[in-house]
Amino acid sequence: MWDIFQEIQLNDLRAQQHGTDLSQRRTEGDMNELARQVRKIALVNQALYELLKERTGITDEELRRKIDEIDKRDGTLDGKLTPKPVVCPKCGQMVTAGALLCQNCGAKVAPKYPFSS
Repeated sequence: MWDIFQEIQLNDLRAQQHGTDLSQRRTEGDMNELARQVRKIALVNQALYELLKERTGITDEELRRKIDEIDKRDGTLDGKLTPKPVVCPKCGQMVTAGALLCQNCGAKVAPKYPFSS
């Protein structure tokens, strides 16, 4: 009887491990896809910057100053854009940055994209 119980436990653990392995492979695939997208965005940004530089004569220093200026808009010079909370158009309560729905009333809140003012 004990052998049967142990075999059942081993089978359960094998099934859990298999599920974990599948989850890990999916996560690795997602990370690879994100890395691919980041590389593509970097390529597009580089092309846009080179076109801008060729056509306007903007300098690298001017670009760095503008990046810092934009970076400071959220109050911290940390090399990233941090979205700010928004006010729900329906109930007027503050909604967590990046949320699609108001936590208070459930109204849809349009996402604010980094490039919008």
